[in-house]
Amino acid sequence: MLLRSAAKKQSIHSIEEMTLANDSPTLRTTFIVVAAISGLCALSSSAGANDAYEIEISGVVEIEATGGRTTDGAANSDISVATIEIGIDTTITDNVSAHLLLLHEENDTDLEIDEGTITLSELGSLPIAISAGQMYVPFGHFESHMISDPLTLELGETRESVVQFGAVADNIHAAIYTFKGATRQANDSDRVKSIGANIGFTIENNGFNLDSGISYLSNMAETDTIEGIISNSTTLTDTPAGIGLHAIVRRGPLTMIAEYTGANDSFDTADLAFNGNGAKPGAYNIEAGFELSMFGKEATLALAAQGSRDAQVLSLPESRLLGSINVALREQTSLGFEWAKSDDYGTNEGGTGRATNMYTAQIAVEF
Repeated sequence: MLLRSAAKKQSIHSIEEMTLANDSPTLRTTFIVVAAISGLCALSSSAGANDAYEIEISGVVEIEATGGRTTDGAANSDISVATIEIGIDTTITDNVSAHLLLLHEENDTDLEIDEGTITLSELGSLPIAISAGQMYVPFGHFESHMISDPLTLELGETRESVVQFGAVADNIHAAIYTFKGATRQANDSDRVKSIGANIGFTIENNGFNLDSGISYLSNMAETDTIEGIISNSTTLTDTPAGIGLHAIVRRGPLTMIAEYTGANDSFDTADLAFNGNGAKPGAYNIEAGFELSMFGKEATLALAAQGSRDAQVLSLPESRLLGSINVALREQTSLGFEWAKSDDYGTNEGGTGRATNMYTAQIAVEF
């Protein structure tokens, strides 16, 4: 599945020899992935014969072409394999399942294990599930019609090794989780301490749908973006908590999205600063999407307004306007176009004060 080009059509044995000889992490990971998927496919066939358990393999491939100008006015364009995802989900019994997600993003993430979890559901007679492993914690929601990630995701996405308890009752779902994390205050011991929680509420009535929720993270410094900035100083003066709010309304062909993610207090200036003071980073996303038919194909037109606060040091724009169109070309195959105008923070705030326009075309296949 991964060996596509003629140059890569080698036997697994030869790939293993290259891996051992060159000690290449990418080749080693490729060999492990190919071997694992081959083994899982064999197990899946065997399992199907014995009705013991099920294995489902899914994936996404996204190819993007981008063009535009940077904040210094220079032309910039690229063609990239933006995303390759391979998901493996196994149902061992009615109450035991496992999930594995492999991810590659060109120029950003080498092929790696992005998620790996085990879930135990329906403990006793209670509608409670326990999940453990590496996952993206339920801090923020991040739904979007756009090709590019919303600023709320860029600020708030958090991947950790977690133990999580979740429950669903009618139209309410909730979760609480804990993890160790990489940052702490000066007097804290080196132990599992960070916690988070979320609660969501849904309504479905005569074509009207509402999905809303609130999430909490005890240490905003643990988000992937902020942790990456302060990684050279994991002992902090203060660790403010984070809060996330979202509401998604669907009525007929129209979908409205509103979301905010941010710290509920300021960092100490020594830890994360903005304009000479302690930063209190936050981001929002407001979108409208409309489904229609174009040339006999299902399509979605969307507009979005996004923005951030105290996030210049995190390389986020102060504001962003986006427009997109996505067309379903074939089954599981889509073609999308996006325009994004991003305004940098002003020169008095450490930015350039300039704007950029980026154009993206994407073809995506899910299987």
